[in-house]
Amino acid sequence: MSKHNAYSTQEIYYLTKVSYNEPKAEMLVEFSNKNHKVVQRHRFFPFTTFSGIGQDKLSELVLSLGFKGFSVEEKGGLVHLRALSFSNLKKISNALALHINKLPLALEPERAFLIEKNWAYFDSFEKLGEEFYKVGEGTCSPTEQISTNSQGICRVKDLGFFLTKEIPFSEALKVNESDALFLVEQSAWSSVLRVPLEKVPKEIGERVELFLENAFFRHGEALAFEKNDKVFSSMDYDPLSRDSTSKLDFSYVWAELFSNNFFNIGPETKNCACCTPITLESKNLLPSSLIKVRFAEDNLFFESSSGSFAFDYHNTNPAKEQRASKRKEFFLNSFPLGPFFKDSVEFVPLMDARRLVSENKAVLVSSKTEVSVENNSQAQDNSHELNWFCLKNESFFSKEVRALNSEMFEVRKLVDSFESSLFHSTFEYYYFKFYFSALSNVLCALPKQLTSTNSKFFSTQLAKSIVSIQEATIAKFREFSEKEGYRVLHAGKNFASVKGFSSLKLAKDFAKESNLPQPQIAGFTAKAKRKF
Repeated sequence: MSKHNAYSTQEIYYLTKVSYNEPKAEMLVEFSNKNHKVVQRHRFFPFTTFSGIGQDKLSELVLSLGFKGFSVEEKGGLVHLRALSFSNLKKISNALALHINKLPLALEPERAFLIEKNWAYFDSFEKLGEEFYKVGEGTCSPTEQISTNSQGICRVKDLGFFLTKEIPFSEALKVNESDALFLVEQSAWSSVLRVPLEKVPKEIGERVELFLENAFFRHGEALAFEKNDKVFSSMDYDPLSRDSTSKLDFSYVWAELFSNNFFNIGPETKNCACCTPITLESKNLLPSSLIKVRFAEDNLFFESSSGSFAFDYHNTNPAKEQRASKRKEFFLNSFPLGPFFKDSVEFVPLMDARRLVSENKAVLVSSKTEVSVENNSQAQDNSHELNWFCLKNESFFSKEVRALNSEMFEVRKLVDSFESSLFHSTFEYYYFKFYFSALSNVLCALPKQLTSTNSKFFSTQLAKSIVSIQEATIAKFREFSEKEGYRVLHAGKNFASVKGFSSLKLAKDFAKESNLPQPQIAGFTAKAKRKF
């Protein structure tokens, strides 16, 4: 029997407060329940994390910048740089940014501490002697009958003593249900984001920004400096307002496509040196790749699979009136590309190139089966402009998405178990329901945040990759739907409106045929009855 089991008590504590005492270089951590409150002191110096740089090299660089009072250590595959004070850490980070062309993230000490310990607000703990152990990280005492899983989720959750204080949670629900549930929702977000209740942002974009800060920090990824231009996406949401239509939700699909099961999207896995594509059929080519083709017909117009590419092409090339006329004449979703003439040469998106070649409307400029790539996909003479993802190393985005999906799966099981029982009005039920919702909202909002110029994590190249994946998926969905006899009335960033009510079968068949995650059914609009 482990020491953990031998001395386990039946009392559960919750992590309710963390505060940094800089003069004493310590972190004060408060564990409490309805009967007790205990404050633990942890020795702590503010730190930031690095990947891709050695301990000795980083230490020499910081010394060369004239800084003292710091330490560098390798830990968990990352290099940790610690300073005597948070202000000094920020000075070192800013100075390093000028030399490595990346800005290391210096999170507030409390959040960095929680990430390092793999703790979060309102985590459950057991007190063994003078020490606290997070439930789920060790073996729980059988006498407590605590249900846990690999994510450390503990079913013993009752924070009423902390949130509603003077009155029990059940009474608070009766007095003011909306206020009581708001506090529960805030506590769930506080745990997910590792920030105090009062610092949970109101807007989902700001919440996802905090999640990204935690993810970048956890994996030692700094903010890259690059000239960023806004990335246009033509996929605006069209409300479900037509008669007899179904709405398919793709929002869960996009984040799943980040994972290494599909495109392995991430700043550190894009255009890697180890997996350069050999042919245009290489499975790790991204849809944002541009392929040089020579056209075989005169006066050729065609609708691109990429609305964003079509938008840029239309605004930067002559013959705008002709394209506008063609769009109107053929009811196209975007401005067509063209006109092109026989033997003229142009860069077009990967999916367009494959289609044009298969229809004998164009040929690849290079007759070789191998592709020419120079300087990480920069075009050189007859080279194609290629973008690809790594096949060997999983991106940290993929790791985060997999972790979110795994945690959502476990929490969903808890919520379902409550809903199938008589205990679906307890604090525990509401807490995990809001916790699941928070995880789900983060997962769905990640692509939007990473393609927003308002985010500090926005990168033009990464955003183009994300948008190209979305557009390529929607283009495949349109093509498949038409082949199956369906009519797609509109396809937006997250939703597609399909004529008719058999969209569930369409979604399942599309996912199976394309080997992609299945879109969800978001709603139906019935045909309105006519009045005579």
